[in-house]
Amino acid sequence: MGHVMTHRFHTVAVLMGGGSTEREISLLSGEAVLAALREAGYDARPVVVDRENRFSLPAGTEAAFLALHGAWGEDGGAQAALEALGVPYTGSGVEASRVSFDKTLSRAVFERAGVPVPAGYVLGAGVEEDAPRIAYPLVVKPPRQGSSVGVSIVRRASEWAPALALSRRYDPDVVVERFVPGREWTVPIVGDGTALGVIEIRPRVEWYDWNAKYSDDSGTDYVFPAEDPAAAPLAERTKEIALRAYRAVGCRGVGRIDLRVSPDGGIFVLENNSLPGMTSHSLLPKAAAKAGIPFPELCSRILEDARCG
Repeated sequence: MGHVMTHRFHTVAVLMGGGSTEREISLLSGEAVLAALREAGYDARPVVVDRENRFSLPAGTEAAFLALHGAWGEDGGAQAALEALGVPYTGSGVEASRVSFDKTLSRAVFERAGVPVPAGYVLGAGVEEDAPRIAYPLVVKPPRQGSSVGVSIVRRASEWAPALALSRRYDPDVVVERFVPGREWTVPIVGDGTALGVIEIRPRVEWYDWNAKYSDDSGTDYVFPAEDPAAAPLAERTKEIALRAYRAVGCRGVGRIDLRVSPDGGIFVLENNSLPGMTSHSLLPKAAAKAGIPFPELCSRILEDARCG
């Protein structure tokens, strides 16, 4: 069991829902967090944000736990709204949230900080290309979406135009990156820099899509590379790179860095999730449990780190 925490807050609001493409996942995260916080001794109250991102906090709310995902919830919108109300909230501040959510911005921050990212570029709004500037296979994705929404792996020329069209259904800009073969690793982080370990995601389908993430636990294996003596040094290096990425963006409270590890041991940061999923399928709770932190204590730790501004 983890350490006993004293509570700085008592009456707290759990914000969930919102108008993004990830509304349903957010509601699942919110319900899980709500139950965990109540188990940890808080007077936790659900606040379902409507599809226009409107909400009202219960009287006496001392802090907000953000169980929001996707646009507005993760891009600084919810954070700015809570700052205007003077209410402390979980996770990163307005600017770090905005940069984390926008892969065009976070890629630039990572590159400046010397954090390795896959080779790639941003195709601006309205710019058309008959062929990509980098070799196949490659990944095409909208920069301001999460949960694999609008993402395609493009292996041949005939798939290029449909992939651009799919991505642009969600965002006028498009991120084009080299597809890194190898393994999908993620590093959940709490506080200002405690990495909870490395999880390898091994989907039994070709790649870790929306369904594999949220619906079909039986189709995905989760492995902890640090348990394998041969992989442990690489896992340690991956943790260090993940923390560099987290700090480069200025994150706090909680986050999850997603990476690809190539067969030759190259480590490439894909993105930072500033409000990771908190459902029973989610990676952060899995990593916490492995580290001996029960879910109610994890939620309490994240909540007690809430700040305003």
